[in-house]
Amino acid sequence: MIFSSVEFLFYFLPIFLLVYQVSGRHNAVLLVGSAVFYAWGELRNAWVLAASLAGCYLGGLALGREADRRDRQRWVLVVSLLFQLSLLVAFKYLGFLADTLHDLGWQVSIEPGSVPVLPVGISFFTFHAMSYLVDIYRGQLPVERKLSRLTNYILLFPHLLAGPIVRYAAIRRQLIRRHWTVARLRFGMELLIIGLGQKLLLANPLGAVVDAIYQLESQALTTALAWLGAIAYAFQVYLDFSGYSHMALGLALLLGFSFPRNFRFPFHALSVREFWRRWHISLSSWLRDYVYAPLGGSRRGGGRTIANILIVFGLCGLWHGAGWNFVCWGLYNGGLIVLERLGLGRITARWPRVCQQIYAWLAFTTGVAMFRAEDFAQVGTVYAAMAGWSSATAGAMHPGRFLDGYTVLVLLLAFSSMLPLSRWFGGRHFVRPRWAPVRWVFLTLVLVLSATSLASGSHNPFLYFHF
Repeated sequence: MIFSSVEFLFYFLPIFLLVYQVSGRHNAVLLVGSAVFYAWGELRNAWVLAASLAGCYLGGLALGREADRRDRQRWVLVVSLLFQLSLLVAFKYLGFLADTLHDLGWQVSIEPGSVPVLPVGISFFTFHAMSYLVDIYRGQLPVERKLSRLTNYILLFPHLLAGPIVRYAAIRRQLIRRHWTVARLRFGMELLIIGLGQKLLLANPLGAVVDAIYQLESQALTTALAWLGAIAYAFQVYLDFSGYSHMALGLALLLGFSFPRNFRFPFHALSVREFWRRWHISLSSWLRDYVYAPLGGSRRGGGRTIANILIVFGLCGLWHGAGWNFVCWGLYNGGLIVLERLGLGRITARWPRVCQQIYAWLAFTTGVAMFRAEDFAQVGTVYAAMAGWSSATAGAMHPGRFLDGYTVLVLLLAFSSMLPLSRWFGGRHFVRPRWAPVRWVFLTLVLVLSATSLASGSHNPFLYFHF
């Protein structure tokens, strides 16, 4: 079940919220509701989620038992983490590993039907489990002995399928007791509507343009089309995933939880380094705390710091997808951050602010072309076209054939996310009481248009469901 579906918005959510509030047994209803939510469309792989949960719970108990024997506790942690990673590797990376070994000359072959189907949300619920286990080992978190409470943390449906990656410490007390206020409930509804509008009214139309361009033969891909595809995809990814994150935060507020923000105006960043502090914050901070810091961070000299950055971003790319194009995308971002640390950052810091902002945005937009490409051959074709070395033949299609009036409007609205005005609109100023009439007219319009889009019956999966 996905947030932007008729089943969720008009059936599951109203019934669930009614039972949730009326019953008074919030945790029990939340557990059952989250299980139904996941099993609705993913019943065949629900056992993988159950296995991850069992490993998380039993691993936590074992870590607690060995708290006074540090060496044994370390081995418990290693085994527990390897179990979570084995689930992730088996279901997400098995085919990729087999193909890579085959390319290196190893006699490895996997029948197409033998590759497991990727369970939805596995990249997120395994990361939730691993952060819980590591925090116990570090002494930052007590062992959760109540299985139902830990189950609610892992299964909590607002973050189950595509994040954000919420640390157990951040919501541990909220799992015991939650507080509702009219302001929080109202803000939750606003976030839910805004996120739905971002997905249906903005991201989806851009996705149609991107799909059409990336389905073209290389002979039809002009420089203008290659750049249009990259720009449209950069904004599609942002609007799609930030839209999901807004819906997740809104749903959490309706349930009495408070999740940390996952995006902070990333296109206002003045460097690639700053961009990654604003983009998918829950993943960036997870990799910082559980990979970068244990590797030594920036404390062991310049060479080691560079290696650590590249390792972390290579893993970041691999987390996003099982393919070398994803790894290269991660290394591309890590490489730019390394260059900024080595001196590029000091150069760009002297530029006018708007030029710094354009640089960071262009760096992201250029990189996502390899993120979207199906394989390295298409990566080469797209970048050659973007560089002006297009192999397009005479009579190739004009970009205008992929754009209508509404899509142009969407692109203009997407570009407005780079303007200072977007901070005002997305910040505290627009929620002040004097703007309430304007805000509610705007939200009503977004809701009506989104409902109209849903009525078309089209399938609306979020991009990050594939991760």
